[in-house]
Amino acid sequence: MMCHRRLYHPYRVPLLAALVGSMWLAGCASSSNVSSSSSTPEAASAYTQLGVAYLERDNLPRALNALDRALEIEPDNAEALQAIALVYQQQGESDLADQHFQRAIKTAPDFTRARNNYAAFLYQEDRLEAACNQLESASKDAQYENRTQLFANLGQCYMALGETELARERFKRAQRIDPRNPRGYFMLAELEYSQGNYAEAWSPLQKHLQLAGPSRNALSLAVDIAEARGDHDAAADYQRQLSAN
Repeated sequence: MMCHRRLYHPYRVPLLAALVGSMWLAGCASSSNVSSSSSTPEAASAYTQLGVAYLERDNLPRALNALDRALEIEPDNAEALQAIALVYQQQGESDLADQHFQRAIKTAPDFTRARNNYAAFLYQEDRLEAACNQLESASKDAQYENRTQLFANLGQCYMALGETELARERFKRAQRIDPRNPRGYFMLAELEYSQGNYAEAWSPLQKHLQLAGPSRNALSLAVDIAEARGDHDAAADYQRQLSAN
């Protein structure tokens, strides 16, 4: 039977954003922690933390109010600027989101998480080249805690641009940074399969399955690759798993 390669459309899958940094993980903010009359940098930070907490709960009006207050106190607070950009992004206010992402990055050029999130926004807006440029800049931060995710995002961005070699190299870089993160393996398998490199697609998919376990997407790809390689027994086995999943 002739196997037809499925077309892969990476732009349909959003890039992963990193909403919060480690500074927000120590505790949960509440309005009682913030004095309404305070106008110190500490108050701006507390309002930002409160806004992010509301954002994580999808309470966008309250998030916007808290972040507006933070920026009234400290207009160049990069954390507040990128958080309010995320609020505007979720509200569909693309121009405002873009403006605030740019302000956050201009204020703090080394704010890697903001660059990653700005890239995710640009990707969503189909501004692919600009998204890849932001991710390339962000990838230079060797201390960024989500660097594996960042390189997987960059590979996905290059896939959407049709830059196959650049995408392949970035996925492999993600694997070298964290060999136990499954996302890069799956995306590399998708890339190789879409290029007709069935043997090269098999190994990273097996690694993905080993690390992440079976999912419908992974099992579906396993069926496709196995059939393309002529391994009909493996294809039938994965098809049984897919039907039971």
